[in-house]
Amino acid sequence: MSEAMHEAGMPPLPSASERGPQVCEAVQLYLAILDDLSFEQAQIVLAHVYDCPSCLQTYRLFSQASHLLRSLEQTRPSARVDRAVYQAIAARWGAPGGSAQQGHLKGGREQVSLLDPQRPSAALRLSDRCSSVRRRLWLLPAVAALLLLILGASTWLGGLWPSSQAFALPADLSWNGYVLYHRQTTMSDEGLPYRVETYHNLGTGELHVEATMPGRLDVVLISDGKTVLGLDMMHHVLQWNPAQWSVQDRAFDLAELRRDLQQGSAHYLGRGSFQGQAVYRIGLPSGYILLLDQRYHPVNLLYASGARQGQPVYESVRLFSEDQVSGRLWEMQPPADFLPGRLPAEP
Repeated sequence: MSEAMHEAGMPPLPSASERGPQVCEAVQLYLAILDDLSFEQAQIVLAHVYDCPSCLQTYRLFSQASHLLRSLEQTRPSARVDRAVYQAIAARWGAPGGSAQQGHLKGGREQVSLLDPQRPSAALRLSDRCSSVRRRLWLLPAVAALLLLILGASTWLGGLWPSSQAFALPADLSWNGYVLYHRQTTMSDEGLPYRVETYHNLGTGELHVEATMPGRLDVVLISDGKTVLGLDMMHHVLQWNPAQWSVQDRAFDLAELRRDLQQGSAHYLGRGSFQGQAVYRIGLPSGYILLLDQRYHPVNLLYASGARQGQPVYESVRLFSEDQVSGRLWEMQPPADFLPGRLPAEP
């Protein structure tokens, strides 16, 4: 366990053989921060989840809660907030600030009584001033509605058409020599979590994908862009070009991105911010939004629609230089102890 976990007061991760209420309590704490765990830590947590009905139910509740939070519509402030804003504006403009029973307000430097028969001119001036304030306050909702309409229309039009700001990938841009790593935790048809880790050589198009469900599934897929070697690591079975698995990572194909931008099937959506860094946003024909950093390198994908709209597709993305990654990831030579057979279906 990392030092950060110790500092946060997290209990130690239980071993695979440990059982009991205290173990479940610890595992359920780690489920709340599953996306922040290392691959090894997540494997330990998920291995327990698969064999523990109570922790599996907790995991599903966490997933449902996250889904509901992401799908909540934006709300507007209550009427009490509106009244507080109006009162603050009225106070700033000099409207009545005291109680109605007192019948006094401060106008400039002196206090004026609205009921003083000896001060009709002051009362008249004050009445005119209050009427002016009321007229201004009455106009506020209309002005606010007009501003919201204008802002909403501009946002809608910005989503419908690409930004008018000129955008083009640099002519000399190349992703050769880089390997993109990304990790995603998704749900199987049975409602069980499993992880997919991908290494994508952006220069050659080679892929190394591993899907794991601790104790149940461990499949490695290696592709050179034309042929796919599938390996069932649990049962030592190999299969060439397994149709039951999809091995693609087209969102990070630079040549295809250039072509889509030139043909208009991909659209520049303007600049934005993602996890504290400035990014370019590009709407892809696949329905995702590609994020590029200021050097036009991949950052992540966002869901463009649905309940997870605006959420990142991958929980972890890293860009390595080619010499930081072992060349063995791309080897298409089957291990000697693997026999031809059929891989399990994708969960």
